[in-house]
Amino acid sequence: MLETTQLEQNHSPSNQQVPQRTFAALITPLLAVLLLILVPLVESLHGGVLWGLNYHSPKFMSQVGDALALVKLIALCAGVYLLFTQHGTFRYLFKSKWMSIVFSCVLATVALIQIAIGLLGVLIDATLGTNRDYFHKEFAIENNTIYVFTADPGAMGTAYHYFYLECPLPFNRYELTFIEKTNWVWELELKASDNGFDVFNQRGEFKYRVSLGEVGCG
Repeated sequence: MLETTQLEQNHSPSNQQVPQRTFAALITPLLAVLLLILVPLVESLHGGVLWGLNYHSPKFMSQVGDALALVKLIALCAGVYLLFTQHGTFRYLFKSKWMSIVFSCVLATVALIQIAIGLLGVLIDATLGTNRDYFHKEFAIENNTIYVFTADPGAMGTAYHYFYLECPLPFNRYELTFIEKTNWVWELELKASDNGFDVFNQRGEFKYRVSLGEVGCG
Protein backbone atom coordinates (compact mmCIF):
# COMPACT_ATOMS: atom_id res chain seq x y z
CA MET A 1 0.00 0.00 0.00
CA LEU A 2 2.83 2.36 0.84
CA GLU A 3 4.59 1.59 -2.45
CA THR A 4 1.39 2.37 -4.37
CA THR A 5 1.03 5.72 -2.59
CA GLN A 6 4.64 6.69 -3.35
CA LEU A 7 4.19 5.65 -6.99
CA GLU A 8 1.12 7.86 -7.32
CA GLN A 9 2.99 10.80 -5.78
CA ASN A 10 5.92 10.36 -8.15
CA HIS A 11 3.58 10.46 -11.14
CA SER A 12 1.27 13.18 -9.87
CA PRO A 13 0.78 16.31 -12.10
CA SER A 14 2.49 18.58 -9.57
CA ASN A 15 5.67 16.53 -9.65
CA GLN A 16 5.69 16.41 -13.44
CA GLN A 17 5.60 20.22 -13.66
CA VAL A 18 8.71 20.77 -11.56
CA PRO A 19 11.24 20.06 -14.37
CA GLN A 20 9.25 22.35 -16.70
CA ARG A 21 9.29 25.21 -14.22
CA THR A 22 12.99 24.64 -13.61
CA PHE A 23 13.81 24.73 -17.31
CA ALA A 24 11.74 27.90 -17.75
CA ALA A 25 13.56 29.54 -14.85
CA LEU A 26 16.87 28.67 -16.53
CA ILE A 27 15.99 29.59 -20.11
CA THR A 28 14.21 32.89 -19.41
CA PRO A 29 17.35 34.82 -18.33
CA LEU A 30 19.24 33.39 -21.30
CA LEU A 31 16.56 34.52 -23.76
CA ALA A 32 16.48 37.95 -22.12
CA VAL A 33 20.26 38.32 -22.50
CA LEU A 34 20.17 37.23 -26.14
CA LEU A 35 17.37 39.67 -26.97
CA LEU A 36 18.99 42.60 -25.15
CA ILE A 37 22.36 42.07 -26.85
CA LEU A 38 21.58 40.64 -30.28
CA VAL A 39 18.51 42.66 -31.29
CA PRO A 40 20.45 45.98 -31.08
CA LEU A 41 23.25 44.35 -33.06
CA VAL A 42 20.92 43.19 -35.85
CA GLU A 43 19.24 46.59 -36.01
CA SER A 44 22.59 48.39 -36.22
CA LEU A 45 23.95 46.07 -38.92
CA HIS A 46 20.92 46.72 -41.12
CA GLY A 47 22.10 50.28 -41.76
CA GLY A 48 18.66 51.89 -41.62
CA VAL A 49 16.84 53.10 -38.52
CA LEU A 50 14.39 50.42 -37.33
CA TRP A 51 15.25 48.16 -40.28
CA GLY A 52 14.59 50.89 -42.85
CA LEU A 53 11.19 52.01 -41.56
CA ASN A 54 11.51 55.35 -43.42
CA TYR A 55 8.50 56.99 -41.79
CA HIS A 56 7.40 60.60 -42.38
CA SER A 57 10.77 62.15 -43.43
CA PRO A 58 14.55 61.59 -43.24
CA LYS A 59 14.83 64.39 -40.67
CA PHE A 60 12.22 62.74 -38.45
CA MET A 61 13.93 59.35 -38.79
CA SER A 62 17.20 61.00 -37.77
CA GLN A 63 15.52 62.12 -34.56
CA VAL A 64 14.12 58.62 -34.04
CA GLY A 65 17.60 57.22 -34.60
CA ASP A 66 19.06 59.45 -31.88
CA ALA A 67 16.41 58.32 -29.38
CA LEU A 68 16.84 54.70 -30.46
CA ALA A 69 20.58 54.91 -29.83
CA LEU A 70 19.90 55.70 -26.17
CA VAL A 71 17.37 52.87 -25.92
CA LYS A 72 19.89 50.42 -27.37
CA LEU A 73 22.56 51.56 -24.91
CA ILE A 74 20.18 50.97 -22.00
CA ALA A 75 19.24 47.54 -23.39
CA LEU A 76 22.89 46.57 -23.84
CA CYS A 77 23.81 47.64 -20.31
CA ALA A 78 20.88 45.62 -18.97
CA GLY A 79 22.02 42.66 -21.05
CA VAL A 80 25.56 42.85 -19.67
CA TYR A 81 24.21 43.13 -16.13
CA LEU A 82 22.07 40.02 -16.58
CA LEU A 83 24.93 38.19 -18.26
CA PHE A 84 27.19 38.59 -15.24
CA THR A 85 24.56 38.21 -12.53
CA GLN A 86 23.04 35.09 -14.13
CA HIS A 87 26.31 33.48 -15.20
CA GLY A 88 25.96 30.77 -12.58
CA THR A 89 22.49 29.97 -13.89
CA PHE A 90 23.76 29.57 -17.45
CA ARG A 91 26.14 26.79 -16.37
CA TYR A 92 23.18 24.49 -15.84
CA LEU A 93 22.27 24.84 -19.55
CA PHE A 94 25.68 23.72 -20.82
CA LYS A 95 27.32 20.36 -20.42
CA SER A 96 30.76 21.93 -20.22
CA LYS A 97 31.88 24.66 -17.83
CA TRP A 98 34.24 26.02 -20.47
CA MET A 99 31.46 26.20 -23.04
CA SER A 100 29.49 28.36 -20.64
CA ILE A 101 32.51 30.62 -20.10
CA VAL A 102 33.18 30.99 -23.84
CA PHE A 103 29.51 31.70 -24.51
CA SER A 104 29.42 34.42 -21.84
CA CYS A 105 32.72 35.96 -23.03
CA VAL A 106 31.53 36.15 -26.65
CA LEU A 107 28.25 37.81 -25.67
CA ALA A 108 30.04 40.20 -23.31
CA THR A 109 32.52 41.19 -26.05
CA VAL A 110 29.74 41.78 -28.57
CA ALA A 111 27.83 43.89 -26.05
CA LEU A 112 30.82 45.96 -24.91
CA ILE A 113 31.86 46.74 -28.49
CA GLN A 114 28.33 47.91 -29.22
CA ILE A 115 28.31 50.05 -26.07
CA ALA A 116 31.61 51.70 -27.02
CA ILE A 117 30.43 52.46 -30.56
CA GLY A 118 27.02 53.55 -29.26
CA LEU A 119 28.53 55.99 -26.77
CA LEU A 120 30.65 57.51 -29.53
CA GLY A 121 27.58 57.82 -31.75
CA VAL A 122 25.54 59.45 -28.99
CA LEU A 123 28.31 62.00 -28.39
CA ILE A 124 28.47 62.82 -32.11
CA ASP A 125 24.67 63.05 -32.38
CA ALA A 126 24.58 65.35 -29.34
CA THR A 127 26.96 67.69 -31.16
CA LEU A 128 25.37 67.52 -34.61
CA GLY A 129 21.75 67.15 -33.55
CA THR A 130 21.52 70.81 -32.53
CA ASN A 131 21.89 71.78 -36.22
CA ARG A 132 19.69 69.10 -37.77
CA ASP A 133 18.20 71.50 -40.32
CA TYR A 134 21.66 71.95 -41.79
CA PHE A 135 22.19 68.23 -42.42
CA HIS A 136 18.67 67.37 -43.62
CA LYS A 137 16.92 69.56 -46.19
CA GLU A 138 13.92 69.02 -48.46
CA PHE A 139 13.00 71.04 -51.55
CA ALA A 140 9.85 70.94 -53.67
CA ILE A 141 10.95 70.98 -57.32
CA GLU A 142 7.88 70.99 -59.55
CA ASN A 143 6.11 67.71 -58.67
CA ASN A 144 9.13 66.16 -56.97
CA THR A 145 10.53 66.30 -53.46
CA ILE A 146 14.32 66.51 -53.38
CA TYR A 147 16.02 65.47 -50.17
CA VAL A 148 19.56 66.74 -49.55
CA PHE A 149 21.80 65.14 -46.96
CA THR A 150 24.91 67.13 -46.08
CA ALA A 151 27.81 64.98 -44.93
CA ASP A 152 30.05 67.42 -43.11
CA PRO A 153 32.77 65.85 -40.92
CA GLY A 154 34.19 69.28 -40.12
CA ALA A 155 37.96 69.51 -39.92
CA MET A 156 38.26 65.71 -40.17
CA GLY A 157 37.44 65.52 -43.90
CA THR A 158 35.71 66.93 -46.96
CA ALA A 159 32.02 67.85 -46.92
CA TYR A 160 29.58 66.75 -49.64
CA HIS A 161 25.92 67.05 -50.54
CA TYR A 162 23.97 63.91 -51.43
CA PHE A 163 20.81 64.46 -53.48
CA TYR A 164 17.90 61.99 -53.39
CA LEU A 165 14.47 61.83 -54.92
CA GLU A 166 12.02 61.29 -52.07
CA CYS A 167 9.14 59.09 -53.23
CA PRO A 168 5.98 58.61 -51.13
CA LEU A 169 4.93 55.16 -49.97
CA PRO A 170 1.74 53.94 -48.24
CA PHE A 171 1.23 54.63 -44.52
CA ASN A 172 3.16 57.92 -44.63
CA ARG A 173 6.43 56.21 -45.48
CA TYR A 174 8.96 57.18 -48.15
CA GLU A 175 11.69 55.76 -50.35
CA LEU A 176 14.92 57.52 -51.31
CA THR A 177 16.44 57.18 -54.77
CA PHE A 178 19.98 58.48 -55.12
CA ILE A 179 20.49 61.17 -57.77
CA GLU A 180 23.93 62.70 -57.45
CA LYS A 181 26.74 63.74 -55.10
CA THR A 182 28.29 67.23 -55.27
CA ASN A 183 30.89 69.22 -53.40
CA TRP A 184 29.79 71.28 -50.43
CA VAL A 185 28.40 74.78 -51.00
CA TRP A 186 27.25 75.51 -47.42
CA GLU A 187 23.65 76.86 -47.28
CA LEU A 188 22.47 75.68 -50.68
CA GLU A 189 19.28 76.54 -52.54
CA LEU A 190 17.65 74.63 -55.40
CA LYS A 191 15.75 75.96 -58.40
CA ALA A 192 14.00 73.97 -61.11
CA SER A 193 15.73 73.57 -64.47
CA ASP A 194 15.22 71.43 -67.57
CA ASN A 195 14.78 67.82 -66.39
CA GLY A 196 16.35 68.59 -63.02
CA PHE A 197 17.42 71.46 -60.82
CA ASP A 198 20.22 73.98 -60.32
CA VAL A 199 22.19 74.33 -57.10
CA PHE A 200 23.01 77.80 -55.75
CA ASN A 201 24.98 78.86 -52.69
CA GLN A 202 23.71 81.19 -49.95
CA ARG A 203 24.72 84.25 -52.03
CA GLY A 204 22.63 83.11 -54.98
CA GLU A 205 25.66 82.06 -57.05
CA PHE A 206 25.15 79.18 -59.45
CA LYS A 207 27.20 76.08 -58.57
CA TYR A 208 25.87 72.89 -60.17
CA ARG A 209 23.23 71.63 -62.52
CA VAL A 210 21.79 68.27 -61.47
CA SER A 211 19.82 66.19 -63.95
CA LEU A 212 17.16 63.73 -62.82
CA GLY A 213 17.77 61.71 -65.97
CA GLU A 214 15.87 58.45 -65.67
CA VAL A 215 15.34 58.84 -61.94
CA GLY A 216 11.69 58.72 -60.97
CA CYS A 217 9.19 57.41 -58.46
CA GLY A 218 7.83 54.80 -60.84
